[in-house]
Amino acid sequence: MGVVGLFLPLWINRQHGTTDADLGFPIAISMCVVLLISPFLGALTDQLQGRLRTFTLLNVLAASATFFIGFSGIAMVGLVFFCVAFVSVYLAELLYNALLTGASTDQNRGKVGGIATGLGYIGALAVIALAIRYQGGDLNYRFEFQSIAVMFILMALPMTVLFVEALTDKKVSKQSLLKSTWGQIVRTREYLRGHPKIGKFFLARYFYMVAVTTSSTFGVLYGIKTIGFTETEVEYLLLVGIIVSIPSAIAWGYFVDKVGPTVALQWNLLGWVLTLTGSVSIPWFNLDNQLWWPLGVLTGLWFGGLWVADRPLLIELSPENLGEMFGIYGTISRLAFLTGSFVWSIIAVTLGLGQPLALFFLLCCSIVASGLLLRLRSD
Repeated sequence: MGVVGLFLPLWINRQHGTTDADLGFPIAISMCVVLLISPFLGALTDQLQGRLRTFTLLNVLAASATFFIGFSGIAMVGLVFFCVAFVSVYLAELLYNALLTGASTDQNRGKVGGIATGLGYIGALAVIALAIRYQGGDLNYRFEFQSIAVMFILMALPMTVLFVEALTDKKVSKQSLLKSTWGQIVRTREYLRGHPKIGKFFLARYFYMVAVTTSSTFGVLYGIKTIGFTETEVEYLLLVGIIVSIPSAIAWGYFVDKVGPTVALQWNLLGWVLTLTGSVSIPWFNLDNQLWWPLGVLTGLWFGGLWVADRPLLIELSPENLGEMFGIYGTISRLAFLTGSFVWSIIAVTLGLGQPLALFFLLCCSIVASGLLLRLRSD
């Protein structure tokens, strides 16, 4: 929220001669790296004991790289540090998702995930408070990036210190570890054939993650350049959205446990379709830009519910190989982010068609995802 959703776009906006593409293309490059690593890391951690150790290492790397993003006045140097942090935090998230099974049961998985997501937004509140307090005191947002790095590592410590990971007595040699990991990857195709709903879920996830990750990343630039908000107005809008996200994430958790993750996810996607439709309509129909305030509140309502619903859905659909499935789950997310960032940059900058048409592309992706999820429910 602080780096990708706020300070990096603001930093890009302040750098002389930079455009949306200077944010979009580094994200696309980072996603290519994550795409290559995620499936193997997921399968490897299914075979190797101790996901938590790798999770901690990635957190330290992500925090360290974030700390140095604003040190240089050269945009390229800062973007290199950003790419390192971005890859590390997304790989860490892959392991975090798989560890959800050890922190919950089939009966309370939605609730536990919802509470965790809601608590996560408290950190986002701290970031927005930081933005409002210091108002980008220097061109490079150095203090803001450093503060986020410190908060990140401190908030990751309880997981590292207190979480007890279930381990087995199985000991695997390095040679057999690599062999069994590769064997699991080879068997993935057969596994997905035996569980066809997982493939359908992954396809739907690809399209809705194109919409969600890309709109969240470029939302600040869209608000400033297209809607006409100031940096301060955008920061306050994010603050309101995050405040709404905290109780809504918890409520989504209870909703998931009550109606099931598939139904909950379908309702969530409908909300995204409505919100993106409103955001596109403001510039295209010359509507009052103050309408973006209620749309920001609605975004907060839907945002947390997405993660609360789709992780339990994958756990429900995949009785085995959960680490590898969450590896593919993460890969789908990164591929979607890569697609969205690349296409947004092409539409808005390279072709010169503007941000509204780029956002309309994301709206179309969310509609496709909703239709695919309906087919999954009908099966």
